[in-house]
Amino acid sequence: MKTKNITETNSKNRTIGRLAKKFGLSRSTLLYYDSIELLSPSSHLKGDYRTYSNDEEERLSQICHYRKAGIPLKDIKKILDAPGNEISSILESRLKDLNDEIGSLHEQRQFISGILKNTPNVNISGQLSKELWTELLRSSGFSEDDMHEWHKAFEKSHPDKHQQFLEYLQIPKDEIALIRKWSVGPQLIIKIKDASERYMNLFFKFFDQMPKLGPGSTESTLKALSLLGPLKKDINILDIGCGTGTHTIDLCKNTTGHITALDNREAVLEKLKNKARETGCEDRITTTIGDMNDLGFAPESFDIIWSEGSLFIMGFENGLSKMRDFLKPDGFLAVSELVWTSENRPEEAFKFWTESYPEMKTIEQNIKLFEKHGYEMIAHFIQPATDWWDEYYAEMAKNLPEFVEEHKEISEVNILSENLNKEMDMMRKYPDSQGYAFYLARKK
Repeated sequence: MKTKNITETNSKNRTIGRLAKKFGLSRSTLLYYDSIELLSPSSHLKGDYRTYSNDEEERLSQICHYRKAGIPLKDIKKILDAPGNEISSILESRLKDLNDEIGSLHEQRQFISGILKNTPNVNISGQLSKELWTELLRSSGFSEDDMHEWHKAFEKSHPDKHQQFLEYLQIPKDEIALIRKWSVGPQLIIKIKDASERYMNLFFKFFDQMPKLGPGSTESTLKALSLLGPLKKDINILDIGCGTGTHTIDLCKNTTGHITALDNREAVLEKLKNKARETGCEDRITTTIGDMNDLGFAPESFDIIWSEGSLFIMGFENGLSKMRDFLKPDGFLAVSELVWTSENRPEEAFKFWTESYPEMKTIEQNIKLFEKHGYEMIAHFIQPATDWWDEYYAEMAKNLPEFVEEHKEISEVNILSENLNKEMDMMRKYPDSQGYAFYLARKK
């Protein structure tokens, strides 16, 4: 009888792959749950073969249920393992968070209702500008502090829509980035905002001298290119945010079509032109100064749109949506993006990236955004740490002290140095929690 019970139980055991598929999760997610002792398999067979029983399946069902309510994993573990009074405390805390979010949305509704009610004579039939929007707010009785609080609430509840709204007001992208960073609330960003022009001038001046403007390598570029499969001969590629063109040259050497390389800085495009001449790619690369938010190309102009670490400038989701219009049917979008690579997010790293890049998501969350905006995911991979350190951070660490010394009379240079050193420190201390992921997708 005992042997029969064991046999029946084993017959109902699930492999990690089957259990993950049933709940719409990845295998790596279940491995992570095991590592934090949230959900462990009933048995480990030969090698790394895990099986889960009915009890573990039921526990995973409860985990997913609480995750939908937005409860952190560490609190879910307490709920599942703790007595009832602690469960109530955790749920009450989550309810308070939800009430705060609802209150924030209610304030926004009152805010907009007040504008519509108190400014009936203002003509907004045309394109709304930053100046007209500010006039609307002031005529509705909103102070500077009121406006700041509204931006904070908007950024917290709907960061993507906040980005789109600021773009609609025709605010320059650099200023949008500062507004959104300021909206998160750190005092450092407030200082930057107050001296934004000087800060941004220093920022661009420093990166104009860098050989690479972001993490990457020839190996990762060619790996991404190979995952697209065989390409036809006369393809048109748009490389947005091309920077100094290291990967642009790699694309030119390994394809046979034409590349349009777009950036908003003449200084970096001049470096790309020099590289193109030196490598014999001059006839197949056209450099263009432009704005990613206003490309000006005809719809369905390109077979491939390539973006290594640059799409975030226009808002990642906004960029996915807009780039689709310029792809031919079945065209490819190749994008690298800063992501959380683990659900284990050290508090220090989480705070830094929340302040620096509020839109930062997990690999899985970004894949859902691709699918939402009409793409079929072909492949994705995490770029190796060497993509960060071998050229990008190595050059940054080498050049930064001299740059700070040369511009020491400008106080904002210390803020720039602090930000860049902090970023390097986060990647040095927590390499398993964040990184860059490369995504390859096809337009449906």
